[in-house]
Amino acid sequence: MDFRHIDAFRALMLTRTTTKAAQVLGMSQSAVSRLVADLERSTRLTLFDRARGRLEPTAEAFALFEEVERRYAGLDNIREFALNLRNPDKAVIRVGSVVSFGLGFFARVMAGYRALYPSVQLALTTGASDLIRDQVVTHQLTLGLVTDTIDVAATDAVSFARLDAICALPAGHPLARKKIVRLADLKDQPILSYEPTDMIRWGMDRLFAQGNLHQQVVATARYSINIGTMVKEKVGIGLLHPVSAYDFLDSDLVLRRFEPSMPFHTLRITPRAAAPSAQLDDLVRIMETTLDDVLRAVQARMKV
Repeated sequence: MDFRHIDAFRALMLTRTTTKAAQVLGMSQSAVSRLVADLERSTRLTLFDRARGRLEPTAEAFALFEEVERRYAGLDNIREFALNLRNPDKAVIRVGSVVSFGLGFFARVMAGYRALYPSVQLALTTGASDLIRDQVVTHQLTLGLVTDTIDVAATDAVSFARLDAICALPAGHPLARKKIVRLADLKDQPILSYEPTDMIRWGMDRLFAQGNLHQQVVATARYSINIGTMVKEKVGIGLLHPVSAYDFLDSDLVLRRFEPSMPFHTLRITPRAAAPSAQLDDLVRIMETTLDDVLRAVQARMKV
């Protein structure tokens, strides 16, 4: 097996016909077919079902294709890095973030960064912490924001934010008269919660058990942005990450301090021993000042 076999396989997976794959690779159809057949022989896998004269990828083909695409992403990053060395003003900085920081917060970060580096492109990936971590480890991302609930030993990690959850109430709710919403105040209220694994990781499961609130849960979701949207639609009361609350400041959502505290800890991670970069240092500085601005805006909304 060599790169020619992988290239042929990838082109066939992307185009699904030997004719188009041959056009992409600049070779004959017979050459594409031969390379894919050689790959199947060397791996002892059946990658395509050739019944009825069509090439249908098998389950093994799809699994192999996922791994091939990960490798190609690394090659694309190397190619991009080389281009950036030649012309740093046209650089692309790839960052990743959990969803709580990936909407309004990073929009402000990008606006601030663009004012400083108008020719540099920021490419943002949002998703689960383990996905962001894996892409940082493989250098597909230059920087990531993740929760502290995952293993980040293979990265360089520093604390970015440790913030207490806040209570989100529908407009006009009686509890909106309070400066602080406490656990006991939630008794007999419809509660919005998170998926069970997230509740355990964040300590929310223990908190709900303490208040005997599990029976009051009317809906669950994985992300704060979904909880906030359901609160806005008066489905129930929810606890939000403060940075996610920022995304609702232009709505009539009511935000209040919540006790007892339930902290969300976010880490900033980069690849191990990454090369120094003034552009990245400026990005981190803008992220820190943006966080201060966002939290001030949320705090102002929480004052009664």
